Amino acid sequence: MLLSDPMKIDRRLLLLSVLAVGLCLVSLQGLSGEMLPREQVDPSAREECAVCHKGPFRHQIDDSRGPWCVNCHKLHNVGHRLGLKTYFERFVRVSHDEKKSLKPKDIIAQKMVLIPAGAFIMGEDFSKKSLGPRHTVTLDSYYIDQYHVTNAHYKQFVDATRRMPPPHWFGPVPALSKLNHPVTFVSWFDADEYCGWAGKRLPTEAEWEKAARGTDGRMFPWGKKYLKQRANVTSEGFKDTTPVDALPEGVSPYGVFDMAGNVFQWTSDWFLPYPGNKVPHPNFGETLKVLRGGSFFDCSYYKCGISFQTYNRISLMKQTKSISAGFRCVKSKQ
Repeated sequence: MLLSDPMKIDRRLLLLSVLAVGLCLVSLQGLSGEMLPREQVDPSAREECAVCHKGPFRHQIDDSRGPWCVNCHKLHNVGHRLGLKTYFERFVRVSHDEKKSLKPKDIIAQKMVLIPAGAFIMGEDFSKKSLGPRHTVTLDSYYIDQYHVTNAHYKQFVDATRRMPPPHWFGPVPALSKLNHPVTFVSWFDADEYCGWAGKRLPTEAEWEKAARGTDGRMFPWGKKYLKQRANVTSEGFKDTTPVDALPEGVSPYGVFDMAGNVFQWTSDWFLPYPGNKVPHPNFGETLKVLRGGSFFDCSYYKCGISFQTYNRISLMKQTKSISAGFRCVKSKQ
């Protein structure tokens, strides 16, 4: 009988093992037939992928919920690399939409707004301890970008400096339908380099807050009360970035757009306590940089709460690239 021959049993077990290993290898092969390293198969092992594929629910991202996933997956040729034909066919549907492309004359030109010298109210006492105390700050006059730096603006920088483009673009080109949307997935280093290239700099927290808040201590750029259709924030349901001039009724007292919502904005300052703040905070120090402004994206992962008031501040590592982080620049008045 076959079962009575140990040698034959061993050979069959060996053959089955080889076949099993072979099937595993095939499952990890791309269409080229070459074995893929872990860095290509496991998104959490790749720096550009770990931005989204992190935490206990990594690999669970549904690309149908946002074109930022699609653009990134297309850039890295995910469908062909992993042999995911069905998936690849799914995300073709939201690739470059030429019908929504913008002509050069439609690109929003960046403008700078003068913020006059003088004192303003900064910080707040009735909210999180890291936001206070409420105090007065006096600044010299300066200029600030009227809009977020857009994908179109940032592309000029990428083209001129050959800097690595954001990971969700189509290689060196952003989605044509989003040229007037704020650039995202840029680190503090990217933002700082761009502003320097443009002959400007990142704003300090105080410069950002005065441009958003004015001198009367208001909670929102448009006034003391929350009003709908003034900001691209989670509760408004946009679920994506919007053109930087889309919400003119939400401008600040100086006419600066999107100082509440759309995307958070990097500043030049470390996350440090304000003068007079005696409450310890585990994140205070010269490790994290401050971002301001709120975003369209649900920031419950960062436990931000309501995060788009003029005095709110969050903090991230300088190398972080986020779906909800962009920037604008300032320039001192000569």
